[in-house]
Amino acid sequence: MNAVNRVVVVILLLVAMVLCTVLLVVPVWVFDAAARQSAALVDFLNSLQPFVRVALGILFALILDVIFILLIILEVRRPAEKSIRVEKTAGGEVLISVVSIADRLKYEIDQLPSVLRTKPGVSGKRGGVLVELDVETASGINVPEKSGQILEMARQVVEEKMGLKLARPPKVNLRVVPYPKTPKAPAEPEDRLPALPEDSGEAL
Repeated sequence: MNAVNRVVVVILLLVAMVLCTVLLVVPVWVFDAAARQSAALVDFLNSLQPFVRVALGILFALILDVIFILLIILEVRRPAEKSIRVEKTAGGEVLISVVSIADRLKYEIDQLPSVLRTKPGVSGKRGGVLVELDVETASGINVPEKSGQILEMARQVVEEKMGLKLARPPKVNLRVVPYPKTPKAPAEPEDRLPALPEDSGEAL
C-alpha cells in the first residue's frame, strides 16, 4: 500500500501543479471556461427526467463510495512484517528479516537426507513467526518419519538457532517424486530356437 500511496500522491501533486499554474497565468479564461462547462452541465441535467438524474446520482455515488472504502481498507490494513524481533536477546533490540529466516530454513532443510528442494514461506504476526514449507523429496521415503524430521528441523532453526518464536507449528506441503517408469523388455517367443550351423557338405 505504501507504493500505491506514493503513486497517488505524485499524480495528485502533478495535477495540482498544472491546474494552479494555468489558473494563476490565465485566471479569466479558466473561470470563463468553468462557467460555460457548468452551464452546459446544468442544461444537460435539466433535460433529463428526475428519476434518471436520481438513478445516475445514486450509481456514481455508489461507485465512488466503493472506491473510497477499498482505499481506506488498504490504508488501515496491517501490512505483513518484513522484520521480526529476536526474543532471546539481552541489552538491546535485534530485528531479523523474514528473507534471512527463509534462507536459513532452506539451507538447513536441504541438508536432510532425501530432501531434493525446499521452498519456505515466512511471515510475521503478533505472537511469533508463521512458517509454511513446500518440500520435494525423493521417492521411497517413510512419509511420517521424514515429515517429523522436517518439522523438527524447522522448529530448531526458528526457535533455537535464530531465537524467534513460532506463532503456531510449521506447516509442510510434502511432494514425493514418483518412481521412474521403466519400460518392460519385449518377451522373446518360446519357440525361437538357435540357428543350426550350415552343412558344409563334407562326407565323413
